[in-house]
Amino acid sequence: MINYITLIGLLAGILSIIGYLPQVWKTYTTKHARDLSMGWLTLTLLSAILWFTYGILSNSLPLTITSAFTATMNLSLSIGAFWND
Repeated sequence: MINYITLIGLLAGILSIIGYLPQVWKTYTTKHARDLSMGWLTLTLLSAILWFTYGILSNSLPLTITSAFTATMNLSLSIGAFWND
């Protein structure tokens, strides 16, 4: 039997990850991240880390996995913004 709550969590996380992909790709191909807001990057990275922690503490596999991917992509954008500009 399908656990619909887990399915909804996975879908929400996957959409969050997909939402980052165009920005990560654009930053990678243009080799600059000067248009990104450091405030936004900082807040969303902190949010992803907190969601990851919450996912671990609440035993939520979808939340843990997707927030880890989101934090990783955000961190790559943050590093690109910091080192390349």
